[in-house]
Amino acid sequence: MIRIFLILFLAIGFANTTNAQKWAHLSNELKISKLQDFRDDNQKYLKETLKMSEEQRTDIDNVNLCFLSTLDLIDRYEKDDAAKGKYAKSAVNARNAQLDAIMGVDKRSSSRTML
Repeated sequence: MIRIFLILFLAIGFANTTNAQKWAHLSNELKISKLQDFRDDNQKYLKETLKMSEEQRTDIDNVNLCFLSTLDLIDRYEKDDAAKGKYAKSAVNARNAQLDAIMGVDKRSSSRTML
């Protein structure tokens, strides 16, 4: 009986480790696919739930692209983790201000989990 539980335990552990992949271990194609799926869900939410116009959704895409590019540059050129954190916090604050301007504070506060 103990053998069965041990084998079952090992099988479950193995199954979990094969399914739980870290972002860094995913192929670029899989990362792009996951990002595209997230973007599609986000666009649907913005359009159907928050009633954002096409122009607003495009502007939000541009803000997010700029934000990710800024984080990439910070990570690439800044060596000190404390400085990276300081710059990243500034980038987050700038992104939040831009999204508030595009969406309006009321809609933005109701959508924080999606964006």
